[in-house]
Amino acid sequence: MTVSKTKYADVYKDDKGHFFYQIFLGRDAKGKKHFKKGRKDELKHYFTSARAAHIEAQRVKQIYLNVNLGDMTYASFIKEKFLPKYKADVEGSTYETHSKMFLHAVDFLGNVTLKKLTVEECERYRT
Repeated sequence: MTVSKTKYADVYKDDKGHFFYQIFLGRDAKGKKHFKKGRKDELKHYFTSARAAHIEAQRVKQIYLNVNLGDMTYASFIKEKFLPKYKADVEGSTYETHSKMFLHAVDFLGNVTLKKLTVEECERYRT
């Protein structure tokens, strides 16, 4: 099957002229890539244009990639969300050296919720 890229990000057209989207969701802890692919919109209609597929891809991307920050602290975000993804994306030696820096920031900013984290606090940590 031949697939051609459209002018829209994550949207493709197959050799039969049907549009579909394919979104990269990231890697799991083992480094395996995960994708979401779709040929239908929210109402289960096939896409009639690349733009329609693009709009649906953006909607789906928000659902899958949206991290609800809520009342999450900086420490829990780094330890539960950021570091596992970072470990999957970089080499082991890079992770070992850089994770110490992130954990040092956790010591300084640990109990601050992400919603309440200010530029001033980040600057205070940086200096």
